[in-house]
Amino acid sequence: MKRKLLAGLLASASVLGVVVLGGVTSYAADTEVGIGFGTHTDPGETGLLKLRWVPTELDFGTSNMVNKTANVEFSEVDTTAPATGKKYAVVEDSRPHGSSDPEVEWKLTAGVSDLVSTTSATTKLTGAVLKFDTDMHDYSGTLDPGMASGGIAAAGSHSATMATSYTINANSTATAITVMEDGDVSNNVTSFEGNTAMEMKNIKLSVPANIAQKGHQYKGKMTWTLSNSI
Repeated sequence: MKRKLLAGLLASASVLGVVVLGGVTSYAADTEVGIGFGTHTDPGETGLLKLRWVPTELDFGTSNMVNKTANVEFSEVDTTAPATGKKYAVVEDSRPHGSSDPEVEWKLTAGVSDLVSTTSATTKLTGAVLKFDTDMHDYSGTLDPGMASGGIAAAGSHSATMATSYTINANSTATAITVMEDGDVSNNVTSFEGNTAMEMKNIKLSVPANIAQKGHQYKGKMTWTLSNSI
């Protein structure tokens, strides 16, 4: 069974009222009011194999200069604090992995939609390319992995594989590429049991010359697909 997820924004706010009673005597109490925004989205999947976290957004700024004469790579900027500024995709595998259990494997693919102007549906960043380097880590706990205490640690005995870097063309949702996989049933190699995190580093958006238009903000979606086969 395949699970297809779109990265989106999750935000929550909680407000509790202050009660004041009338009469000669009045009573007052203070209530803490707070709001927080995470750097990663929990897709809310259930089951023994699931996509645990993906970045909420990849932000390349809103006040860039139009590149008219050469291709330019715009760096991703993190605007959410407190956070490490790092972005992760995390796969959780809790399926039985004993010697008498069925051999199991999985793969994670990613594709990027067209990047389209928010004010003109026909204005696109044609030829744009998302680029990033990777590192593999372990993940534990329940916290956003982008937080300073988010449960990211050394990979240890993890058996997943990934390339050291990826380039994903815009308008590639239908032809997504594999960015992380684990297991090899044909050679009797089972996948690691636990949580595997792919860190996305040096994230850049490459934009060809004479494509971006002044005054336009472009947006799209990065689609992550987790499958229980390779």
